[in-house]
Amino acid sequence: MYLSNEQIHEMADAALTSYEMVADWHQARVAANEYARDEFGVVPRRSAVLLAVKLAKAGWEGRVMAVKAALS
Repeated sequence: MYLSNEQIHEMADAALTSYEMVADWHQARVAANEYARDEFGVVPRRSAVLLAVKLAKAGWEGRVMAVKAALS
């Protein structure tokens, strides 16, 4: 079963939240995987998990840039 874009974005949100708590991208990947299993009842493909983490990293970089802009 393929996951929708919306589901992958939800996984990315879970990964980003995990990263905010523990500052570990490996743990964020685990969180995205577990989110799909718990919320959607599926074992996600590796590519879906990696895409979710990539989106989470982009979201994190956006937050870092926003803070830097606010400070300058």
